[in-house]
Amino acid sequence: MEIKKSTSKINHNLGRSGKRQVFTERDNKILQFLWKWKLASTATVHEAIGRPLTEYSTYKALERLARNKFVETRYTFEQNFSSWILTDKGFEAIRAGLGDLCEEGYGSENHWHDRNVVAFQLGEWATHQFPIVTHFGEQEMRRRRVDYYPPWVPNSKDHRPDGYTRILTGEKESVLAFEVELWAKSLATYETTLRFYDLMKKISRVYWLIGDPYVKDLVLRAKACIQDTSQNYHLFVDLHDYLKSGWDAQVLNERSERLGTFRENMQGLCGDSYGKYLGNIQGQSKVSVHYDTRKVLGKKRT
Repeated sequence: MEIKKSTSKINHNLGRSGKRQVFTERDNKILQFLWKWKLASTATVHEAIGRPLTEYSTYKALERLARNKFVETRYTFEQNFSSWILTDKGFEAIRAGLGDLCEEGYGSENHWHDRNVVAFQLGEWATHQFPIVTHFGEQEMRRRRVDYYPPWVPNSKDHRPDGYTRILTGEKESVLAFEVELWAKSLATYETTLRFYDLMKKISRVYWLIGDPYVKDLVLRAKACIQDTSQNYHLFVDLHDYLKSGWDAQVLNERSERLGTFRENMQGLCGDSYGKYLGNIQGQSKVSVHYDTRKVLGKKRT
């Protein structure tokens, strides 16, 4: 969503009449999170920000922000989920903390696509929050100038993936690009995208979340058209498998060979100690929080 600049001041008193309650650090984190990721379920906000407090406490914080018009919910009937998003007032409340932007704005243009981006790129990192993992999202790529990008992010706007993630261990730096393709685009579009990746030497792998098998066919056709001979660089995850299994979904390469699960891929990039931790929770993927359709979580303490 684009937003016109406003000179109005934000009232950070979020309490009811006669009950003053300041704008808290958690409130700020929630609004910053919603700007970065565009939208989130209640369960996503709790997993990424609300813990170790209760789920109900997270919901009440969101409800209070909504009551004061910093956030609102949008319901998508087709996929049956509610998402929390910023409002103009919420964006203005955090605008100063975002630094220099080349384009003012916030929000999601396609809620189901962006819900899948959160689930795919952020995924279980919302739970683990390892210090070796850093994310840079499409919102940031779009709104910031290239010279404001972190040094590990490709300094180009020729193509914007749905996000970049860096995993930095003592031995190496791995930069991952994420593409969520729920529906097929033109062959020419994929040729342009693959030429971009062929030039971006910083990127270690590209992970594609595929909603339609025809998408993969077109990507591979485009790869052949531009004579891209890379192997195990463009990796594919089926959306239906991901919805069912989360990080325990299978990853396939260009030849449809299995390269283990998404979790095993992340284990290999995280090194021994962090990787071992990820392996210990195999079969217990927390990706499901991003697809949680509930607005209200938990219950009031009696």
